[in-house]
Amino acid sequence: MARGKNKGGKKEAPDSTKTPSSESQPSESQPSTSQIPTTEPTTTIEDDLGGLGLGESRKRRPRKKPTEKQESAQAELSNPKLTQTDNSKAEVPKTEAPKTEALKPEAPIPEACKSEAPKSEESKIETRGSKPESAADKPQDDDDGLGLGLGGGGRKKTRSRKPKFTAVETDIKYSKAPSSEPAIPGPSQSKPITSTASQPIQYVQNKPEVKAAPAAPVLYKIPDKILSPPSRTVPILTNYLAMKITKPLKIYRYDVTFKPDKPKKFIAQVFKLVKSKEFPKEILAFDQTKNCYSLTPLPKITTERYGVKVVIKDMNGKDMPFEVSFKASGIVDYNNVLKHMATGGSSLNAPTDTIQCIDIVLKQGTLESYVKAGRQYFMRPASPIDLGDGLEMWTGLFQSAIFTSKAFINVDVAHKGFPKNQPMIDAFTRDFRLDPNRPMDRQPGRAVEAFNEFIRGLKVVSKILGTGPSSGQLREHICNGVVDPPSRQTFTLENDKGPPVRMTVYEYFMKEKKYRIKYPDLNCLWVGPKDKNIYLPMELVEVAYGQARNKQLNDRQLSTMVREAATPPDVRKRKIEEVIQKMNYSKNQFFKTYGLEIANEFYQVEAKILEAPTLEVGPRQFTVPKKGVWQANCLLKPEALNSWGFIAIELDPRGCNYEDIVSKLMNTGRQMGMNVTQPKMACFNIRINDLHKSMLHALEKQVNFLVVVVSGRGRDYYHKLKQIAELKVGILTQCIKEDTATRRMNPQTARNILLKVNSKLMGINQALENRSIPQCLKGGAVMIVGADVTHPSPDQSNIPSIAAVTASMDTKCYIYNIELSIQTPKKEMIVQFEDIMVDHFHAFKKSQGILPKKVFVFRDGVSEGQFAEVMKSELTGLHRAYQRVAGLNAKPEVLFILVQKRHHTRFFLPGNNARFNVDPGTVVDRDIVHPRELDFYLVSHQAIKGTARPTRYHAVCNDGRIPENEVEHLAYYLCHLYARCMRAVSYPAPTYYAHLACLRARSLTYGEIFNNNDLEKNPKRLRVLDSMLKQSRMFFV
Repeated sequence: MARGKNKGGKKEAPDSTKTPSSESQPSESQPSTSQIPTTEPTTTIEDDLGGLGLGESRKRRPRKKPTEKQESAQAELSNPKLTQTDNSKAEVPKTEAPKTEALKPEAPIPEACKSEAPKSEESKIETRGSKPESAADKPQDDDDGLGLGLGGGGRKKTRSRKPKFTAVETDIKYSKAPSSEPAIPGPSQSKPITSTASQPIQYVQNKPEVKAAPAAPVLYKIPDKILSPPSRTVPILTNYLAMKITKPLKIYRYDVTFKPDKPKKFIAQVFKLVKSKEFPKEILAFDQTKNCYSLTPLPKITTERYGVKVVIKDMNGKDMPFEVSFKASGIVDYNNVLKHMATGGSSLNAPTDTIQCIDIVLKQGTLESYVKAGRQYFMRPASPIDLGDGLEMWTGLFQSAIFTSKAFINVDVAHKGFPKNQPMIDAFTRDFRLDPNRPMDRQPGRAVEAFNEFIRGLKVVSKILGTGPSSGQLREHICNGVVDPPSRQTFTLENDKGPPVRMTVYEYFMKEKKYRIKYPDLNCLWVGPKDKNIYLPMELVEVAYGQARNKQLNDRQLSTMVREAATPPDVRKRKIEEVIQKMNYSKNQFFKTYGLEIANEFYQVEAKILEAPTLEVGPRQFTVPKKGVWQANCLLKPEALNSWGFIAIELDPRGCNYEDIVSKLMNTGRQMGMNVTQPKMACFNIRINDLHKSMLHALEKQVNFLVVVVSGRGRDYYHKLKQIAELKVGILTQCIKEDTATRRMNPQTARNILLKVNSKLMGINQALENRSIPQCLKGGAVMIVGADVTHPSPDQSNIPSIAAVTASMDTKCYIYNIELSIQTPKKEMIVQFEDIMVDHFHAFKKSQGILPKKVFVFRDGVSEGQFAEVMKSELTGLHRAYQRVAGLNAKPEVLFILVQKRHHTRFFLPGNNARFNVDPGTVVDRDIVHPRELDFYLVSHQAIKGTARPTRYHAVCNDGRIPENEVEHLAYYLCHLYARCMRAVSYPAPTYYAHLACLRARSLTYGEIFNNNDLEKNPKRLRVLDSMLKQSRMFFV
């Protein structure tokens, strides 16, 4: 199945929010403890509020253009021999390791698919088949596809030629179309730590294995689903519109280049002018980047470049010349996608060029008045919501073509923060509440910091003053920051009639522009190229209109966005229907001309409702969740909190509510069967610089666990605390935000704190009752693996990406080991996956005495265009890792599932129940998913606010041929084993733990500077102190 790719922006407005967590850091995205119980943390602000829960919000990952390495991955799929890579880092004792053989795909790639889809920002394509993403996001939010599935073929490269700027009358000719021993000593030890070792971050260099590198044959073919017996279904609605291809058309494709190619905002205007002059009768679709499609051959254009010169006017009426050149680049055949749909073609070789063309056609003519932001389009509402700190919320539209056994358009609403179009002085005074009559260094630090963050990279417009020829014209600049006030900021003015003159900005405007600055003590803005000194008084600058920025929202903005955008299902459905009515898809003549007919009604699909598992929540105590929630007054395996201490950072006993916190923890612990004693030590008003000493003092007092109340005065206190505790001292900590501590703690908050504390002490909160354990988890030792990669926001290009892989170490699939890796920014594949899995296998064998027979992987963060790459890199790496530990002939039974949250699929109940979300356990595995591959949507959680976002699961490997229904139950049941709350979360616990581990690694590396070039060659493994791991593998929960 294939779909138009969702290239996401960084932050979008949600249908969901983060639920505060009891361990909350004072930084932007850390939740508050008081509300831990509710749900899991959101992946993007578009997520529903309800199944998210307790960690930081994930940054959405933007979809990337395919790299050369990614493009080569598809070509390797058809290569019958998989060559040995140096990834294993293994030394061969005496004989050479045999080369790895890859089995041939069962079905050859159709010749019609062997043309390369053009790469454009507008039209990157997702091939529906498996993954989460980025998304990503990845976003991601957002978001990073390879555009694979073209059989490794591509258009022939032609020599670059200079465009001809004369009409050429001719016929059109088209080109063919080593790993270290794990630092994880056995089970948890209850004895307090006595070591006071202090050391920097541990970056582990992988050591070569003694065994030869494996040569496991890998079948690069996504397996077919193993059908289950029919089950009862219920009808639900989805935000898909049925689409019909009425004509098997052949569309002519052209590459378009612009010189200059900036500013981007003029590209669409230039193309429109060229079309009106050169091709007035042709019906064209253009992606506003480089790809143009036509129903008929364009006159004068062949495989040679044909150039046109045009001139447009800028905002000041000034001429702007452009050279636009066209080149025929192939023919797109609708029959390719029709054949793919009819035969259930593999996700690895979907006809992405045809899908891309249809996706661009669907956007042509309907979205011209919108502001484009990634794959979404926005328009300023009549009364936008104020998000604070200079931003307002705009409402937008997402649409994408999707092809399974049927054709659809996925239509959804989106929300995003845009800077207000207003005078900068108004933003300064009204939005940030700063005084324009005082320098910024004499004003509240937080407001000044927020303003500086707001203007950095902001587009601003200024009007030229004076009486010269440019007087009254507008200039657009990029803002770099602030400098001294006009009365103090000096610069050198070049003088044609004499030597350069040194003067202040105030003097310049007074003498040269005859303008008296109103706020001489207010800092100037530094704008334009960073190698130039262009200073403007703030009062003469305006914030430019319609800027789609990728900066991360702060806590206040995110909270407002979530509150306004996370609408109930009936409200969201009504908004989508209003968009559909406005677009009037069914009567759009442009679509019909291109052979597309689109319905205006939501598509009805049949869904299954899975029964919730029975959970063991205490000794001989069981419960069945209702609507994804359960209540339990005990713990399955409680651990005593009897050697603990209390620390308040920059707070006194009354300020941190010390007595109330201790009392609530002891009383609630008693109710849950958990022995919580009085703390052995309590320290107050501890400065962050003295925290290291306090923790060493705690070890001397035989304390092995600290509850820490973190003052809100320092945004980086949480990061520093975790660095000291886990990298320098080696002691477990549970953080509570000041806001939570100062409120009177209620029993529910105390209960959620103790759920985390018990897990950190290696206790077990709940487990599947024996009769609820899926059959696939029986018949041999099983390791459940979760994997994720988190990326920095687009404005943080110098910060690395972090990969985390979790692996279950016990028979109840509750205790997890984590391995962390730091790699180059934006890299989605886990570079050290093979070495990480070697360490996990060693740890599992040390814990269980045997190696796992089955390995089930739930991989988050992979975009749909990266199926081939994840199979080539990580699936192959898993097999090699196993053979490095178990021997060359060993082969585990692997189930490798890609988990996706970054999509725009939503489900709605019909009729009078429209105001409610679908029930937890709702599964859709037909019509809107791949017809042959193991691919399904699952809503596993109850959304507390907003419209529930289903999670998509797509298997790329299923060695054990586990039936579809059993895999669905496995995924659903794992969503009930998340330690932080008594709720089913929106995706499996191991994947959630991988996300939490990434966030912890982000804190542990906070403030460290990395060399990205070095990371490209030598990605780093990150480890906490051994003494931490001796106490608990679950320290990150």
